[in-house]
Amino acid sequence: MSGRLARIALVAVDTFAAVTAIGGGFALAVGLEGDRFPQSWLERTPFRSYVAPGLLLAGAVGGTAGVAAVASLRAPRAGGRASIVAGSVLASWIVGEILVLAKDEERVSPTEITYLAVAGAMSALGWTVARGPRAQRP
Repeated sequence: MSGRLARIALVAVDTFAAVTAIGGGFALAVGLEGDRFPQSWLERTPFRSYVAPGLLLAGAVGGTAGVAAVASLRAPRAGGRASIVAGSVLASWIVGEILVLAKDEERVSPTEITYLAVAGAMSALGWTVARGPRAQRP
């Protein structure tokens, strides 16, 4: 994959992660996801409501992905490194979600698998962009 194509793909994946995490986090925090995320799922957690988890999703996951997207536009190598961090934050969030909210009948949802793939793409593309152009071999 060319450096330009990797950078474009990285900005797209980072932006997708940022927009969906920020939007989903705020929807969760204000109660718009009540049908999908019942209050009973929080029983084994330190949270009494979805406000704090929603704000963490928007701020930590969406924020790092948004910073990575902007950085990738301005300074590709720094943006690549930021994308590796953001991909790791997203992967950690999803793994934590799976561990904390695992339901007996459904351990891992298709959405969680998708976002683990997005996190992997952020990290892999970030690595490619952070390395920069390879030296030409004679």
